[in-house]
Amino acid sequence: MRVQTAGGVLDLKERLYELEGRLDRHTFVRISHSEIINLRKAKAFDLRLSGTISVRLADGSVSYVSRRYVARIKQLLGV
Repeated sequence: MRVQTAGGVLDLKERLYELEGRLDRHTFVRISHSEIINLRKAKAFDLRLSGTISVRLADGSVSYVSRRYVARIKQLLGV
């Protein structure tokens, strides 16, 4: 598994669910099968009428919340 950090990209041997279990659940949130984001690096959440949510991160990249995780993100955002 490859992990993008402020210091660069790292290779980890553990699985994503194992990493998710070790991270602070108030700072890091899973948004898809293959992605966990740091909420402190999230600059904007765009909730579309179609039900999808996009996340703009501090580095300018955009990620999308999969349908499976939309309810959790809405709960975190208080929507």
